[in-house]
Amino acid sequence: MSKNYDVIIAGCGAAGLYAAINLPSELNILILCKRDLPLCNSSLAQGGIAGVYNSPGDNIQYHQNDTLIAGSFKNNVEAVHTLVSEAAQDIEHIIKLGVEFDKNPDGTYHRTLEGGHSHHRIFHHADATGKEITSTLLENVQQLSNVTIMENTMMCSVKQTKTGYSALLKLADDSYETCNCHFMIMATGGIGRVYQFTTNSAIATGDGITFAYEMGAKIKNLSYVQFHPTAFNNRATRECFLISEAVRGEGAYLLNCHKERFMHNYDERLELAPRDVVSHAIILES
Repeated sequence: MSKNYDVIIAGCGAAGLYAAINLPSELNILILCKRDLPLCNSSLAQGGIAGVYNSPGDNIQYHQNDTLIAGSFKNNVEAVHTLVSEAAQDIEHIIKLGVEFDKNPDGTYHRTLEGGHSHHRIFHHADATGKEITSTLLENVQQLSNVTIMENTMMCSVKQTKTGYSALLKLADDSYETCNCHFMIMATGGIGRVYQFTTNSAIATGDGITFAYEMGAKIKNLSYVQFHPTAFNNRATRECFLISEAVRGEGAYLLNCHKERFMHNYDERLELAPRDVVSHAIILES
């Protein structure tokens, strides 16, 4: 059995859902969800979303500089500029879609700090920002008549065709189906599951990177893997409970096995240094 679509989006996290919302309504779109709809890395995100939006005292140049510093100036500058300059319109867009960020008593948005940021620019919903964003985006997508979501569906392989792409899918009932499209968006998340312990969900296995590579994409900077340096120490499970850096942004600090603070020995930004710096310091102290 074969079905045809204009666009197939592999992944039902924030990126996949937001892509579906922003694509033209006349397109016939299929979203593939590997497991249950709520299960994705986006939904697990605690801290928040960074952006300069109605932010007195902050600007996109500060945000861009912070991002370049955190990336040791190895970033793609054009991509960083797009990120920081478009953040405001996307934050405003998802607010209009129904995302509720925490506010101060005076009605202004509360912004917190996270590692690598010099200004309070993290919009959040308590400590469950990802869940708030993805659940709201999903509610909006489910109202779109041009979008079909296939839950508990595994994309086994994908290949290029003369008119686009063809994907072999394993469905929830263990049957197989081929779906074709003119365009495909890979929004398959990270690769946390390749490590022994991770704060990522069990489905973060890097499928999209593999499929893209098999179709000829060049993969670079494989060592540049972002991960959270702090998690609940529970070796009974591979999926560790994340302790967000937003906690450190609100004043929490790190102690070594002697119950001594140590980040001052490694970086003047202390616990709010970028994640790679904090991770390196933790390893040296362990």
